[in-house]
Amino acid sequence: MTLTEVHLVFNDDVNEDLINLHHHRTPFEVIPELVRDYRLEAFSDGSWRPLHRETGNRKRKRVHRLAAPVSAERSRLVVEATNGSPCAEVIEIRAYS
Repeated sequence: MTLTEVHLVFNDDVNEDLINLHHHRTPFEVIPELVRDYRLEAFSDGSWRPLHRETGNRKRKRVHRLAAPVSAERSRLVVEATNGSPCAEVIEIRAYS
């Protein structure tokens, strides 16, 4: 497969009541379940190589357009940290060529 673009959708707990007005505030600035730090990797020629690394993410959907097409046997998302949750929740990964 040849990769040119990767779309990621993370869980940002759309059911959370976010009334952050005046005296009604949540105890957090960023949804804890949202993936904060991650990297995209591609496997080719017997090893994994990094395609992109992100730190400090605050968005539900991320689109990464690669600088050049990458030929890969497989790809993966490695979650390094969330914004406070003990587990990461990824809703969708789409890879385009």
